[in-house]
Amino acid sequence: MIALKKSDVLLALKRCLCLTEQDLVFCEYLSDSDYWKDYALARNAVYRWLQQKTEEYGVNQTYLLATERYADLPLFVSDSQGRGEQEALEVFFQFVAGESPMDAKINA
Repeated sequence: MIALKKSDVLLALKRCLCLTEQDLVFCEYLSDSDYWKDYALARNAVYRWLQQKTEEYGVNQTYLLATERYADLPLFVSDSQGRGEQEALEVFFQFVAGESPMDAKINA
């Protein structure tokens, strides 16, 4: 069982969304701006999805849904959208469970 409160997880996701919005502004100044824009948009979409699921189902169920989504990712992700999605899920696992998704366990 995840020990974090729903409000704490939602606050962390809000901060992650702020970071992706900053990245969208700064990506215009990078040499490969299209790649970084797609990367930031993918992370933003995953954080919004996690936020919605947390509000709707709570932290434990969202964690389980996120592990399923992570398991559905290809083993080797090479495109910007896939990498952004993978990173967003890994960040979520780090702040919710404090471990990588490969080692994470939950007692539900």
